[in-house]
Amino acid sequence: MKKHFLTLLLCCFAICGFAQEHLSFKGIPITGSMTSFCQKLKTKGFVQIGSEGNIRLFKGDFTGRQATVGAVAADNGQDVFTVAVFFDETGNWNTLVNTYEHYKDLYIEKYGNPTQCVENNPSRSDSNTSLMYELFQGRVTYACIFEAPGGLIQISIEKGNSNDGFVMIKYQDAQNINAKRQSDLDEI
Repeated sequence: MKKHFLTLLLCCFAICGFAQEHLSFKGIPITGSMTSFCQKLKTKGFVQIGSEGNIRLFKGDFTGRQATVGAVAADNGQDVFTVAVFFDETGNWNTLVNTYEHYKDLYIEKYGNPTQCVENNPSRSDSNTSLMYELFQGRVTYACIFEAPGGLIQISIEKGNSNDGFVMIKYQDAQNINAKRQSDLDEI
């Protein structure tokens, strides 16, 4: 089901007529050099905690909560492409759902109802152990996509390490996604 949801996300970029502006994260447009974007994150109080390949990781405040923010560069490693916010992992299903619902409500207030929303946990029990087991087995899909000026924002519950999960908010700039897709099409 997650593959289907990701396909819908990519189709939204191809079909939706987004304005020529870039999506912003904390007021910073998701465009240009990775170095410049990361410097702007630092001015917003984020501290770089690491990097791996085309990803730079930061810690900082996001809506009053400590979070990890990943800035992802395009294949060239130079230009910022996507930004993702990761909240701490937890083994408590209620904490995950409450965090997810909190942010879903905020984004609904700002952008209106999500364009896509799938919330499915097939557990037949409401015990934390059963719910987290289903998440860890990959049978849970909790995700919403919002159209925002310049791109899409996805909120989801993801499986983490061991039996934990986390909430992720991913900002994807439409122009950057479309440019990447065109580059891939030109290559084949």
